[in-house]
Amino acid sequence: MTPEDRATLEWAYRVGLGFSAEDEVVVLRDLSIIIPSERMTLDPSSSPHDALLVALAQAMKLHLTGVNFGKLRLDLIAAGMGKEAANSVHDHLVDISVEEWDRLRERINWYGDDNGDPIAASTKASGDT
Repeated sequence: MTPEDRATLEWAYRVGLGFSAEDEVVVLRDLSIIIPSERMTLDPSSSPHDALLVALAQAMKLHLTGVNFGKLRLDLIAAGMGKEAANSVHDHLVDISVEEWDRLRERINWYGDDNGDPIAASTKASGDT
């Protein structure tokens, strides 16, 4: 997942579940979401709620590249999303303030700094220490 994917999914999760900007929410590379009380993995193929969160995140990502809100709504409907759900995504996007878009860009940069790979080999010291 790209930093944009992770940051927009985090924001969509916050909106969808009512978390504030001050609440701890982190999206891992495997779509797992960490909050202080648990770790969960989104499953958009079997959960309509998770699918809506992912759609909102992808619409945000497209808007960051310059696609306007009206086109995003029409594209969601054309892709088979119901009109009510597409309107919900559109309404969430329109309600995002300039400051929130700026915070989202900062969060993208934050996730961009998370480029470490997991340790794959033993870290046991060898030779003289």
